[in-house]
Amino acid sequence: MDYTHSALLAIGLFALTFFSPGPNLLVVVQASLSSGRRAGIASGLGVATGDALYAGLGLFGMAALIAQGGLLFSLIKLAGGLYLIWYAIGLLRGRAPVDLEARPETALSFTQYFRRGLITDLANPQTVLFFASIFSVTLTAHTPLWAKALAWAGIVAASLAWRAFLSYAFSVAPVRRGYARAQGVLERVVGAALGLFGAKLVVEGLQQR
Repeated sequence: MDYTHSALLAIGLFALTFFSPGPNLLVVVQASLSSGRRAGIASGLGVATGDALYAGLGLFGMAALIAQGGLLFSLIKLAGGLYLIWYAIGLLRGRAPVDLEARPETALSFTQYFRRGLITDLANPQTVLFFASIFSVTLTAHTPLWAKALAWAGIVAASLAWRAFLSYAFSVAPVRRGYARAQGVLERVVGAALGLFGAKLVVEGLQQR
């Protein structure tokens, strides 16, 4: 069996998720638009760290424990959903317009943006199940450790590269000026999307208890 090909296939399947907008993309784009490149990179690093953790769980057989964990799985959903709702409320309430002359990176600390990205990613426990599903297709119990490590490293690298691209693309001056004009509408759209996703997680967590 060509284990290298299997590892690359796993990375490719993961990369396809980049074209499906979700909370992870929204949190990086919103941070980049509203607070600059540094904030976007920090949020992206948080998301990528969550991907690294969940990919590791999926690769090394922990997905089944989380999927069958009952109370643990429910608590992850509840905590993550409540956080997303709290974050969404802040966006829906509106904030002061972006000051294009100010240093945007000073809005929050690097650690705060990193934590926001990490929690947003970890708030979606289906992520680990997604990783488990693609690994069940591309890897087997006999796959050597080096191939698993290659798949994990490739997934983390792809996640970092994609979030870095988003941070740079959505922090350039023309995009920021356009965002300043439409900030209120865009942040409410993002807030509504994150709020609905958070509510869905809370409902699922309560139903599974």
